[in-house]
Amino acid sequence: MYRWQRWFGAALLVICSQTGWADKKTDLDQLLLAADEQRSASPERYEALLNQLRLATAEMTAEQRDYLNFLLAYQAAYTDQYQQAEQLFKALMLPTKPVILRFRAAFTLANVQIVRRQFVDAFSSLAFAMSMLPEVEDAKWRNRALLSAANIYSESGLFRESEDFLQQLVRAKLEPRDLCISQYLHVQNQQALNITQTIAEIEQVSAQCEQAGEHMIAQLANVHRAIFHLNNKAPQDALSFMLKSMPEIEKTRYNRLLIQAYQVTAQAQAELGKTADAMQMLAKLIQTAHNLPNSTPLVAGLKLQAELLAKQGNFEAAFLAHQQFADAERAMRDERSAQALAYQRAQGELLNKNQQLRLVKEEFRVLELESQLKDQREQRSMIYITLLSTASILLIYITYRLLRRHRYYKLAAENDGLTGISNRHFFDLQLQKQVKRCKQQQKSLGVIVFDLDLFKQINDKYGHEIGDKALQATVQICNHFIRSGDIFGRIGGEEFAIVLPDCQPDKVLMLAEICRDAIEQLDCSEIQPGLKLSASFGVSYSQISGYQANDLMRHADQALYLAKYNGRNRVESYDQMQPHPGRSLINSPSR
Repeated sequence: MYRWQRWFGAALLVICSQTGWADKKTDLDQLLLAADEQRSASPERYEALLNQLRLATAEMTAEQRDYLNFLLAYQAAYTDQYQQAEQLFKALMLPTKPVILRFRAAFTLANVQIVRRQFVDAFSSLAFAMSMLPEVEDAKWRNRALLSAANIYSESGLFRESEDFLQQLVRAKLEPRDLCISQYLHVQNQQALNITQTIAEIEQVSAQCEQAGEHMIAQLANVHRAIFHLNNKAPQDALSFMLKSMPEIEKTRYNRLLIQAYQVTAQAQAELGKTADAMQMLAKLIQTAHNLPNSTPLVAGLKLQAELLAKQGNFEAAFLAHQQFADAERAMRDERSAQALAYQRAQGELLNKNQQLRLVKEEFRVLELESQLKDQREQRSMIYITLLSTASILLIYITYRLLRRHRYYKLAAENDGLTGISNRHFFDLQLQKQVKRCKQQQKSLGVIVFDLDLFKQINDKYGHEIGDKALQATVQICNHFIRSGDIFGRIGGEEFAIVLPDCQPDKVLMLAEICRDAIEQLDCSEIQPGLKLSASFGVSYSQISGYQANDLMRHADQALYLAKYNGRNRVESYDQMQPHPGRSLINSPSR
């Protein structure tokens, strides 16, 4: 039981005796805890307990009402009342609320926001929860926060990052409910990453969740069991299992589970030639997914519906269904771009939090060393301690000066003095190094070259000082989206280049588009009122240009000139270039 739940509230009416009040408070605490345990295990039982608690609101302490509001927020999220749930959770994250409650509200809100596809807000709420982790002593809630992080990354399509969080829980002593969730997320990630699984592994997860009383998660695992059968060309096994499980699945009334179950069932029916049954199941899917418009099951269902209508010869309906599918798929792709952007922003926030945590650890380490030094001082003579301290301080000072001087010269030799990123010489060295490594390991590598449009006009109109600030602002905004292993350099006056090792062409193109959009949206009013920036981007890949640094840079530069030629403020890739009769890229418009 939480410490804050044990506190006594204000006295009730004078007609209640002190003993009666204490008994009543204890009963309410037990009822709140019972409801908390039933949240995902039994929706019907949970709703019944909440109705009992609502009737006793007037008799609750402030802490108990906060606890009830947390449970009501969870219920609102479960029943798709997301806006109400978000308002309740945010009210519980105020500094005046108990630490554990704020912590739970933050990571639960992050899960609600990821369901609503609010990626930036979800990663922000998660970062808020993680920043409170040092204040949380109860291992149970620390473990559940890590589980929430794993779930959020999995829902965002970052399955390997989700697995990293699950790895932190491998040696933890998890409660049955938490072990169920951890194993389910592992199964979900493995299927998404096309890692080989066995049916026994999935059945074990389902059994573990049923044993833990987590009926809904057990049914989610059962859907993955059917997916396993489909992936292994056994649609009859998948259909038989889904039809057997469907009554229990529909009892949960959880829409995200229902649409996945309907989609898998329809796919199995379609593969077995049961077109009419599949169309009925798809109708249920589309009706249930009204609050989840960009979900993967819905997009897959719309595609299957268009294919089945075409097979039936109903081409007009098939065309309309295909349009619905195309719109939904486009929205899903846009959503995934938003996921990538939110993830990069969250990485910056988490890095800042991690640096703060490391500083706290170093402070604890300093205190520990001071304690050790005090013990030694009692055992040794004052002269020896004085000499040792003087020598240590001198050595630290000399080392500090040498390291600082080395760092200064290293930065001066490698970095551009204006923007702080790699200069042309150091960029070329790093490019050669990464090209050699990727060629040896047969890894993909991409190069982006871009420059600011009409930059000379900016210098002529506003002066070089404003131009320099514009370059600095460009580098600062692009740095938000570049990975730690990427190479970012200034290779000319207003020209920049990015090398992306171990990066597939679609991801390279996506990063270029994100940077282009960020530069276009950049607020330059503080630099110069009325100043607007845009940039043109050229992209090349090792798959087309090979593993020669000169060819990669030359092809990216040619794609950049094509972007200039086609109107600026756009991204062009070398592999998409087509010959333009009578139009030489060398004679492209001024930059």
